Amino acid sequence: VHQGSSSGELHYTNGSCSDDAITWTKGEVLGKGAYGTVSIQCNHFKAPFLVYCGLTSQGQLIAVKQVALDASTSEMAEKEYERLEREVDLLKTLHHTNIVGFLGTALCENAVSIFMEYVPGGSISNILSRFGPLPEKVFVLYTRQILEGVAYLHANRVIHRDLKGNNIMLMPNGVVKLIDFGCARRLSCLQTSTGSKSDLLKSVHGTPYWMAPEVISETGHGRKSDIWSIGCTVYEMATGKPPLAHMNKIAALFYIGAQKGLINNVKGL
Repeated sequence: VHQGSSSGELHYTNGSCSDDAITWTKGEVLGKGAYGTVSIQCNHFKAPFLVYCGLTSQGQLIAVKQVALDASTSEMAEKEYERLEREVDLLKTLHHTNIVGFLGTALCENAVSIFMEYVPGGSISNILSRFGPLPEKVFVLYTRQILEGVAYLHANRVIHRDLKGNNIMLMPNGVVKLIDFGCARRLSCLQTSTGSKSDLLKSVHGTPYWMAPEVISETGHGRKSDIWSIGCTVYEMATGKPPLAHMNKIAALFYIGAQKGLINNVKGL
């Protein structure tokens, strides 16, 4: 039915839970969402998910991302499952201080559970809602760590594609963790610093206020699109909101695409 071993591999079949999964007790909901329904689709399927705080049988606090597969058709469930499997295959290869740790997976009936390191401090977005715009000394500290995490991803040919305050978590000691690799992809070959045409992604992924122009126009994007999103996240930390937050999402999407990187209508600077 499923594989919950340290290898992180998933094997899709219909049935009940296996005995080798991480044993845990479900706690409070830490977050929720739906693949393919937040702003710009990460894929063509809509798989709702919840993130729980969990307590393992070993006494360890963990975060558990549970994704409900669409059981209306076997084809739909299999496609959603394959997307989750790609996320897991990528997560289990990443080991860095500034990237959330991957612990394992399980498939139980029509729900996939992804077990991850618990990050109790909340997201940057949550910090902003609690404390307001961050002092320069603080967002510089966070930005340095975000860049270190993204540099590691890029060195391993991984493009995150959805960097924003809501996908950056904070440990109580100030350590930043990048999360949510549902939109991430690994490039087929090592790109040069300028990026080769043959190694650019052309599907639209991300959230409008943080999206690079080349992502919106679908002309091909790579590492540079993550750097654009980091810039938008720095702006978000400094002002409390992302660039163009005074526009609705669709208007911002068209504006960024039309301006091709020359954004003059930004407030708060």
